[in-house]
Amino acid sequence: MKKAIVIYCSFTGNTKKVADHIAGGLREGGCDVTVLSVKDAENVDLLEGYDLACFGVPSINWSIPKPAADYLRKQFNDYIKEYGPIQPCTPVKPNRKALLFCTWSGPHTGVREAVPCMLSMEQYFQHLGFAIVDEWYVLSEFVGNIANSTLGRMGDIRGLPTETELERITQQARNIVVCL
Repeated sequence: MKKAIVIYCSFTGNTKKVADHIAGGLREGGCDVTVLSVKDAENVDLLEGYDLACFGVPSINWSIPKPAADYLRKQFNDYIKEYGPIQPCTPVKPNRKALLFCTWSGPHTGVREAVPCMLSMEQYFQHLGFAIVDEWYVLSEFVGNIANSTLGRMGDIRGLPTETELERITQQARNIVVCL
């Protein structure tokens, strides 16, 4: 049985919902799945024992939130201590795959507010030799700010992601298992 881990950072519940639906789809596809917040994953080594590492955050001010960035920096530093410097043209390691996801609201400039966050996550994973199997941007309500949830560039995003969108995420995750 394939093994996957889903690690997420969530402050309002949006990213946790997405993480839980990804885990559900992976399980339906036949994976043994562990789901952890970045706080609970402090001692988890992404490089050991997983066929797929899923990592998700909300985009906050175009960036990875501090708890998630700290986790990724620790993974990066631990890798260097164990294996030495990152090699030029970082080779992809066999059976090291990642799915990255980012929840975002983009009230000012749309999805471009989430792109720098995703690119930063990609760099951590690619430097550790992961092949990125996919990256998902999930439009989500700007919890706690009615103006940014109704008057922003994306229009009225209250209630996002909807159950229909979350079920689509479950289906997409189930389909990824075939690629592992």
